[in-house]
Amino acid sequence: MRRIRKAADRFTDFIEIQLPIAVFLMMFFAFLINVFFRYVLKNPQNWTFELSINSFVVVGLLGACTAYRKEDHVVFDLLYARLKPKGQNILRMISYIIVIAFFASAIPASIMYLWKLRAMTSIMRIPDRIIFASFPILMISTVIRSAYRLGLDIKAFRNKTYVQTYNMEDRGASI
Repeated sequence: MRRIRKAADRFTDFIEIQLPIAVFLMMFFAFLINVFFRYVLKNPQNWTFELSINSFVVVGLLGACTAYRKEDHVVFDLLYARLKPKGQNILRMISYIIVIAFFASAIPASIMYLWKLRAMTSIMRIPDRIIFASFPILMISTVIRSAYRLGLDIKAFRNKTYVQTYNMEDRGASI
């Protein structure tokens, strides 16, 4: 079981951290090449712009996986912050149920759409399904993490601790 967990952690690290970094570096170098060709050689290259745009899509979607993983995303917690721990626990469970329901129901249609998609980028001829494959990855990652967090919050509710116990090592908290 430990080996499976370790392999899963490596796979998620690759998808959510290493791949976006690699794609971002590729986007950055394409941008630098574009600047050099456009302003130094006075010969703009269209492929660099297309690569930058499509890389930005991938980095944005896979970066959202990382933000959700580390809970480093934008939240509106005006109501949540004013509640007692039990109320916060209940609100978290409701939000996870909503996220799981909507994302899980959208995953099959998204995958089928990408499977049938025949469009390609105009210059580099990259299939759009490759670029936008990061969208179902985002949804699958979010559903899995939300289900895990929902399970922990249900356990906390049953134990009447109501405390959020995931990602505590990232926050420096002690529980």
